[in-house]
Amino acid sequence: MLFSSVDALVKRSLLEKGLPIHYYLESLLHTTAAIRELSFDSLQIVNTLSLPINEYNAIDLPGDFVDDVGLSLGTGTILRQLHRNDAINPLRYHDSTAAYVAPPSPSADINGQTFYGLRGLTWFWNINEYGEPTGRYFGARGASDRDGYKVIRERRQIQLSNSVGCDTAVLVYISDGQSIDNATQVDVLAYSTIQAYRNWKSSRNADNERSPEALGFYNQKRHLRARKDEISVTDIIQIVRRSYTAAMKG
Repeated sequence: MLFSSVDALVKRSLLEKGLPIHYYLESLLHTTAAIRELSFDSLQIVNTLSLPINEYNAIDLPGDFVDDVGLSLGTGTILRQLHRNDAINPLRYHDSTAAYVAPPSPSADINGQTFYGLRGLTWFWNINEYGEPTGRYFGARGASDRDGYKVIRERRQIQLSNSVGCDTAVLVYISDGQSIDNATQVDVLAYSTIQAYRNWKSSRNADNERSPEALGFYNQKRHLRARKDEISVTDIIQIVRRSYTAAMKG
C-alpha cells in the first residue's frame, strides 16, 4: 500500500485543472473535508503516537481520538503491549492543596487481621486433614490486576496501572479525521474519490446532493470501497463452489 501527502494531492489537482497556486487554500479545505467524510466508513485513519506519561501514570488523549487499537510501552526496538483493565480506578486523588496523591492501598480483612494485597493467604482454608488442597477458590483470576490501562473518556485520558515503570507510551488509535493537515498521509487509492469531492464542493452545486458532481463523488466512493475490499475473483469462485454439496439421488 502506497501513501501520498495531502500537499501533493492538492498541487497535482491544481496542475490538472490549470489553476494557479492562489487556489491552494480552497483546494486544501475541500481535500481535508473529503478525508474527514471518508474516514467515517470507507477510509479509516489509524495514527500512532508516542505520548508522555504524567506524574500520576496517565496519558492525555489526542484531540482526534475515536477508539484505541493498542497501547504499548517503548523498550528500545521492542514494544511491550499492555492489556485493557477495567478494574483500574478512574478517580483522581488530591490533597487539601489540590496536589496529586497516590490512591489508598487495597486491603483485605482475613480472620481479624489485615493483609495488604495478599489474597493468596486464603488458600490454607481449602486443605483437608491430609494436607491436600481441595480447590474451591472461587473468583481467582488468571491475569494480574496490577497491569494494563483503561480509557477514561470523561477525563480525556488513559489511566495506566502504577507499575508501568516507563516515561512514554506508544498509542495506536483510530482518528476521526479532524486533525488533518497538508502533511497527512493518504492512501493513493482514494485520490479519485477525493478529487471528485473537491470538484463537487468547488462547483455551484456544492449544496445539491443530486447534482452531477455529487453523483460523480458517490460513484467514486463506491469504486474506493471496491478497491479496498480484499476479496478476489478466486474468493468468489470458491464461495460459489462451496455452496454446492453432494446429495443422494433417488
